[in-house]
Amino acid sequence: MPIWAFLVVAVVLFGLVGVFALDQVNITSKVLTSPGSTRDITPMLVLDDAMSYRSKGEIRMVTVKSNLEPSLLEILGGWLDDSIEISDRHEILGDRTIEQNRTLGREQMAQSLDIAARVALERLGYEVISEAGALIMQIVAGTPASDVLDLGDVVIEAENRQVRNARDLGEIVRSRSPGDSFSFSVLQLDGTTRDETVVLADKDGSAFLGVAISTYVELDDLPFEINFTVERVGGPSAGLGLTLALLEAMLPGDLLAGLRVVATGTVDPLGNVGPVGGIEQKSHAVMRSGAELFLVPSTQVEATKAILGEMVDVVSVDTLDDALRTLHSFGGDLSGIRLETR
Repeated sequence: MPIWAFLVVAVVLFGLVGVFALDQVNITSKVLTSPGSTRDITPMLVLDDAMSYRSKGEIRMVTVKSNLEPSLLEILGGWLDDSIEISDRHEILGDRTIEQNRTLGREQMAQSLDIAARVALERLGYEVISEAGALIMQIVAGTPASDVLDLGDVVIEAENRQVRNARDLGEIVRSRSPGDSFSFSVLQLDGTTRDETVVLADKDGSAFLGVAISTYVELDDLPFEINFTVERVGGPSAGLGLTLALLEAMLPGDLLAGLRVVATGTVDPLGNVGPVGGIEQKSHAVMRSGAELFLVPSTQVEATKAILGEMVDVVSVDTLDDALRTLHSFGGDLSGIRLETR
């Protein structure tokens, strides 16, 4: 064998051994997040005792892949691939084990379906979500609220008036003056109630309690069973897609206007759409999916458009109704869907 041929073989063998060795060394301090795929949601929904329909369009969820035990070779590949994010393990898992993280993801997915089902049914005229008070989300230090309220408390009555939502409490506070005595009843985390009285503070000439609030809701029983048959997918980010897929499945009209639509975003019981993790990797997955429309939480639109450019119509949404109105603008049929008034 000529010496040059021997050297070529030696270099190739050395390279293969090196690659094999790099692939055997796991980097447990890092996590790789890479583009996953989009999946049609409707075939995975199982609606018992309910009439269901099939649309010409598709509403799809989008996933990412998380490599929680990458090899050194995979880490090197991630550095060379703009669609892959390399993160410190603690950023992704915290103090959870891999199995605990999978369990959490499954629980989040189940909760997401539970909320999506009720939000969708509310839009169809069912009463499955009850407003039940004003939830304390934030307390300003040094204000009247800081002495008597805790995060997670729910104000259910104020000045002898029922408080059903955040708007009710805000209106009652605004009807008072700085320095007025203000009495209210609170539902605590343990289910018991207590009564409190404070003196309202002054903020720019208006009465001020000193809290940030949202509407507290109670979830009522569903009129029929809804299941979602999906494996190896977790987390809450499919909430918007699940809600739209349920509406599409339970209505005879073509909600999607025949389009292939991808939706990502959490959904709360009031229909608000929240941000998701891995939006860059999800955008790369959408790019490869043939989607025509991508519905994205408004706070993440810029990052999405930076990747997709003009390849896919990217539309920002803050609420479920924003998503529904967007579909209507593309020709979607909203017949039978109750929209919130603006």
